Formats: sequence, C-alpha cells, structure tokens
Amino acid sequence: MFFVLIGAFVGTAAESSTESSSIVIGLLLPPEETDATSLRQGVLLGVEHANEAGGAPARVIIRGREGQWGADAVEVARMVTEDGVRGLIAPAGGAPSHLTLQVAGRTAVPVVSLCPDSSVTGAGIPWMVRLAPRTRDEAQAIFASLPNRQRATRWAALVPEGRAGREAAHDLAAAAQASGCHLAKPVEVGSHTHDFSAAVRRVLEQRPDALLLWLEPKSGAQAAKELRAAGLTGALAGPGRLRSPEFVHEAGSAAEGVVVPAPALDDESATVARRLEAAYATRFHTEPDLIAALGYDAATVLIQGLRRVGLESPHRAFPLSNAPAGASGRLSFDREGNRVVRLELLICREGRWRPVAVQQSMR
Repeated sequence: MFFVLIGAFVGTAAESSTESSSIVIGLLLPPEETDATSLRQGVLLGVEHANEAGGAPARVIIRGREGQWGADAVEVARMVTEDGVRGLIAPAGGAPSHLTLQVAGRTAVPVVSLCPDSSVTGAGIPWMVRLAPRTRDEAQAIFASLPNRQRATRWAALVPEGRAGREAAHDLAAAAQASGCHLAKPVEVGSHTHDFSAAVRRVLEQRPDALLLWLEPKSGAQAAKELRAAGLTGALAGPGRLRSPEFVHEAGSAAEGVVVPAPALDDESATVARRLEAAYATRFHTEPDLIAALGYDAATVLIQGLRRVGLESPHRAFPLSNAPAGASGRLSFDREGNRVVRLELLICREGRWRPVAVQQSMR
C-alpha cells in the first residue's frame, strides 16, 4: 500500500517542496519504542534551538502507531505524501529504521537513523547517516578499554528477543572476534519480561568473567540487580543508552561499577551539551540521556543540511560536508554514513557517570 502512495506522490513532493521556504522534518516514533519520550523531547529541543539560531523556519511532524509489521512504513509514507517532510529521523529500533530507509530509497528524502545495527548502512542509500555509534564499535571499546582490574576474556551477553537480539548478537560476536575475546552465545530476554531468573541462570552457566547487558535501560537495570543478587562479581557493561537516569534509578546499588561507552566531547561539543542539559532540565525536569542527545543532534544536522540546499531536492543535503559540534560530539560521518567519533568509557560511581581514562576511536 505505502509503495503505491509513494509512487503516486514522488512528482508532487518535488513540486510542493518549492512552494515554501520553511523546512518540515519527520520523526517516526512507534508507541512501543522504548526510548520514545527521550527521543521526542530531544528532537523538539533541537528544532527549537535551530530556529533560535536563524535561517529558514523548521518544524517537526511526529507519526507512529501500533500495528502489524509494515504499519510504520505507512506512517513514514504519509509524512512524505501528506505532510511534505523534506527529511526523516528514524528511531533506535532496527525494524522502523529499515522501513524508513525503504521509503527514503524510493523518494530521495534523506534520513538520519539512530539505529546502532551494522545492517542499517548496508542499504547503500547515499542520503542517509547513522548518528548512533554502531553496536560493534561500542562493544570493541568495552573489550579493549576496560580498566585493568576489570579486564576479561570470557564474556556472556543478554540481548533482546527477536530481530533486535539477532542483530545485536551478530555485531557483538564480530566485535569479540576482532578484540580477541571469547563471547558465549548471547541469551535472549523477552521484551516484557519481569522475571529474569531463567535468563540469569542460563547466562551464569556459561561461567563468564564479565557480562554485556545489551538491553534497554529498564530491562538492563532489572537484569543487573538479579545478576548481582545471584552472585556475579565480574564486570557489567552495556551500550551507551544505559547511561540514563532510568537505569541508575531502577538498578539502584547494582548500577555501581557498570561501564558504558560514550562519545568523547571536545570543547565546542561540551558547550552544546551543556546548553541541551540546561534546556532539558528546565523543560522536562530531568537530565537528558544519550537518546535525547542523539535526537537533538539528528534534528540539528538534518535542518542544517536542508537549509544549505534551500529549494533544491532534499537528498542533495547529503553527504554532509562539514562536522558541526553536537551534544553527542562532533557530527562527522564516513563515506557509508557511519558516525565517526571517539568513544570513551564511563563507569557508574554513586549514581554518577565518571570517565575511565582510556579512550577508543570508533574507526
């Protein structure tokens, strides 16, 4: 259905884009997306700050609904066909990102994806970038740069069930092989699981030195608590999205010592991050997590690119020609659209994330 809609509208979209100098971007945000609130709030502040900086006015359309596989693609198509968006932001989930890329490939509407799966940039669409660090890059930073007293060679991992878990397991295995570490077969955890006892039992049977919590913050926190209660004394580490108030609050004392990778900020990026933190705290009464910062930067980089090309076809905004400072570090990308940024390790101490000395380059 959505391909019919797009095919009928491609010409109309190109014509309507010349009718106004305003910029409309679209955010695909399925209700079940675990980081929906953070992403929405980060994007809204990114658009607001972009407008304060001057230039063609920008606004964001947010769509997403529950339904069978493919429903997200219909929502993306409607943003293109009905809302006239000139750029799209796709969330961290692999399925919605891939569906967004299918639409982008047929409409030449550029996409900024927050999905860390390596398969995202494999689509070969030149007018897309992946803003989030890749799973493989985050895992390699962990394997290579854990503090000496936590260094491990035998790892286990908890991953989500279904496609998300398979993608994560594939990328984690590649990172382990590249780092000379042994990674046991990852154990899947159901998306609505409240009892982690079976998963914890299975993963402890693998006798790991350390464990990767490759889960969203709430599930990761519950798993961390049950693993520590079951007697795991080795290192716990996870993706950057665990660096969130939700994880620290839900995990409690089990968050102590958890290690995550994070983009390293230069002075200019640190200034942008502080501005986001202040605005986010004022508006939403909490601190922004990584997904909020990535959403903020996604809106920023998309609007800047679309302003640069003006009324030309929006896909001409890519590849991006500069590397502006973002709240999540320099917004630089390689020829395939992958983020290029230094990663540093952070460790949770008394509820706060503090740097570990060694840094790791993503590429």
